[in-house]
Amino acid sequence: MNKARLQGLSAGIIFTTTIFAAFYYGTGSFEDTTPTAEEAKETFQPKDPDMDSMEKEASKKNPSIVTYTIKVKTNMTATEIADSLSKEKIINDAAEFEAYMNDRDFSKKIQIGEFVVTNNMTYRQLAKANTLTH
Repeated sequence: MNKARLQGLSAGIIFTTTIFAAFYYGTGSFEDTTPTAEEAKETFQPKDPDMDSMEKEASKKNPSIVTYTIKVKTNMTATEIADSLSKEKIINDAAEFEAYMNDRDFSKKIQIGEFVVTNNMTYRQLAKANTLTH
């Protein structure tokens, strides 16, 4: 590329940038673009679609809260945990919860111990939030 072409390209970029800046600042469309604190929090904390749908489903189907202490033993599988939670009415579908645990690799991180769970907890809360996995 020779010197004249490079100068022409640079002039074109500067001219285009000037046109865009004049339009943007000249129309006033940049005003009121500062997000509020609530909008900023939503931007930085994306919502998990699994959590939203499960919370809505839990609130519709389970008007009363059921609490259960699950005892996770050595070599207990996600299937056994799901069956136990289903039997105690903590979750509605054992196969769905087991699939959730397997799909997100939570079944490989199961901890031994006793955990208090409720029927209004989401699958994510059951699996991740200091309950069944680390």
